[in-house]
Amino acid sequence: MSNNGHRSTERVLDILKLLSQNSSGYSLTEISTLLTAPKSSLFPIIHTMQNRGFIQLETTSGKYRIGPQAYLTGSAYKSDRPIYDIIKSNMQKLVDSCHETCHLGILSGDSVLYIAKIASENAIMLRSHIGQRLPAYCTGIGKALIYPLSKNELQQLYPNGLTAYTPTTITSFDCLCKELEEVKRSGYAYEYSELTEGIQCVAVPLCNGDSIIASTSIALPIYRATPEKLQEIKLLLDEYKEVVEHSMQQLNINDNSYLI
Repeated sequence: MSNNGHRSTERVLDILKLLSQNSSGYSLTEISTLLTAPKSSLFPIIHTMQNRGFIQLETTSGKYRIGPQAYLTGSAYKSDRPIYDIIKSNMQKLVDSCHETCHLGILSGDSVLYIAKIASENAIMLRSHIGQRLPAYCTGIGKALIYPLSKNELQQLYPNGLTAYTPTTITSFDCLCKELEEVKRSGYAYEYSELTEGIQCVAVPLCNGDSIIASTSIALPIYRATPEKLQEIKLLLDEYKEVVEHSMQQLNINDNSYLI
């Protein structure tokens, strides 16, 4: 927390930010620990936020989660971003066509920040949710964002190396560079159970000229990832990419600030 802000207001914002990063929520004790703030000072703030609908308490788990009013507030912000609405509507078309889950993400430091997700009727277990940050190097959507980077730039981005999350996570910078070269050549980025076992992803970057604005991925379980299914997904992503990038050019979208 900064030293020059209003303490109670900053507590509210800190709580919202913390809860937005974990869909499972946190108990009052956990919030107190993570924010290094006494429960006695947090409780009245949390109580007010709950009464106003910005957070909600799951009585079975005793954990607080983001509430509907926070969602409505965020939706009002997004409504002033026409490119976001265009992308979301075309993501829905993707999901309706391939019946798999679709994500939209942007690069935030060394991670992917997930800013939109449309789940299919074929539910699958994924780590990702809106507002979450996950390592870019082990996700298809992230590789579509970092593919232009050199080995030296990747090493600067990940000075502590590449952590393994599953047995197939890429942990070698040389192997990562080789895969990113293939993204550059083919236009598609892939994840093969590198973050979540049993899940495969296909992603494309969304660009305006040389600027990578965002990326979109389709995630599906490996057992449904037949060559025919993957080819269908790539064709759908090609159509989606053409529509979205044309809209970005028309609206003069040059960076991801128009999406967040």
